[in-house]
Amino acid sequence: MNRRLLVIGLIVLIVASFGTMAAQTKPGEFTIVALPDTQFYSKSYPQIFASQTKWIADHATAMNIQLVLGLGDIVDGGGEIGQWQNADSAIRNIEYKVPYMLAIGNHDYDRNNPGGRTASTVNFNNFFGPQRYADRVWYKGHYPANSNENFYGIFQLGGKEYLVLMLEVFPRDSALSWAASIIAAHPSDDVIIVTHSFTYYDNSRMDRCDTNSAATLGAATDNDGEQIWQKLVSKYSNIVLVLSGHVVQGDGTGRRSDLGANGNLVNQILADYQAYTNGGNGYLRILTVKPALNQISVRTYSPYLDKYLTDNHNQFTVPYKNVGLTPALQPISGKVKNVADCKPMSGVSISFEGGATQTDSSGHFEMNAAGPKRYAMTVKRSGYGMAVEPYVTAIPDQPSPGKIFLSTSGVLQGTVRRNGVTLSNASVSLSGGGLRISRTLQTDSYGKYRFGWIAVGKYTVTVRAAGLPTATVTADVSTGNTTVLDVSLP
Repeated sequence: MNRRLLVIGLIVLIVASFGTMAAQTKPGEFTIVALPDTQFYSKSYPQIFASQTKWIADHATAMNIQLVLGLGDIVDGGGEIGQWQNADSAIRNIEYKVPYMLAIGNHDYDRNNPGGRTASTVNFNNFFGPQRYADRVWYKGHYPANSNENFYGIFQLGGKEYLVLMLEVFPRDSALSWAASIIAAHPSDDVIIVTHSFTYYDNSRMDRCDTNSAATLGAATDNDGEQIWQKLVSKYSNIVLVLSGHVVQGDGTGRRSDLGANGNLVNQILADYQAYTNGGNGYLRILTVKPALNQISVRTYSPYLDKYLTDNHNQFTVPYKNVGLTPALQPISGKVKNVADCKPMSGVSISFEGGATQTDSSGHFEMNAAGPKRYAMTVKRSGYGMAVEPYVTAIPDQPSPGKIFLSTSGVLQGTVRRNGVTLSNASVSLSGGGLRISRTLQTDSYGKYRFGWIAVGKYTVTVRAAGLPTATVTADVSTGNTTVLDVSLP
């Protein structure tokens, strides 16, 4: 009797296992595991980091995990070798078992200084630089030379080729240009982008007025999430997903769905649990892409606690692409702020094809729109100009709130060169316009300068560099616009 029951039990187990595996290997389906900010695990709780990667290794086959993506802030103190050693030890649990890519976060620089860029990435690159991935056939390149601040891979996921781009935190314009060239060279690949800071906890994109944005962390001339969207993500029809961490406000989660300029759907998903007990209690994200159902299923699980988070911030489904979506009315909303002081602006007229309203006392607006569709917004208030031309997307049942900035000032920026070569540490002086005294700054390592949100008017720009003749040029700064003035020294 016992033997008979044992045989029946084994048959049931085999059938159940076969059915489970069949369900997980439907054509085109695959699972990605995202590791949100692991910084405090590397610092104080290495056993939690190890529990995450061991679980991934143990469940890779059964759960069809084909890729692991680190969302940045691998460590808390970029200059602390012991923290890098803890991270290295944890990641070795999946070495040669599951492909992985780890993005650089602001804490991963040697002195926690993103503005230091490549010179401050010695430890990051020693542990997770190009040599770490050199023998992986999927590893295809990096930027800048000898650094994995930005790098990419080509993967066969669910039987389809994917381009996965890891971008530095607050990417420089040069990094975005590099990324654009890689995307343009792979027009038939679906593209997944990981960058440490992109989506904010209120489902908007990170911008200059937000806590821990680029300007507050020494990278004011570089790009927050909103600028990454405008300059890169919104422009390419094959980008499908952007993953990020960094943001601890709220419950460390956020998401939005937008249509790019070419009508493609781009899901942008934030996860960062570092403010939870034990630096995050081991929660990670499990994203299962189901092309046949046009879905990405997202779950949040802790191998350390053996527990799922099942609220709608942590367990949800989003459409994979803009195909077959049921048309419906969807609230579109946003907030209007003054670019000079980040304060909300009331009484601003908002209109689009199909509706009009005004912002309330908190700068907020909301109205219904037919979706899925991307709408250009007309935004007006006497005496103000647009800082950025705003678009808001209506995707049924998905959030995509807009941030709109108005300004009575403008931006002046550019690059200093000589004979086509950029000049760092050149002195750029600004006088005239709305200035009572002149302002002077130095170009960065890429020859760039930026005077942000200065009063409108005509300015004189004087550029000096050691041993070279001085150049003097003029520029008009207009309301709400960015004036680009490149200067070539004779």
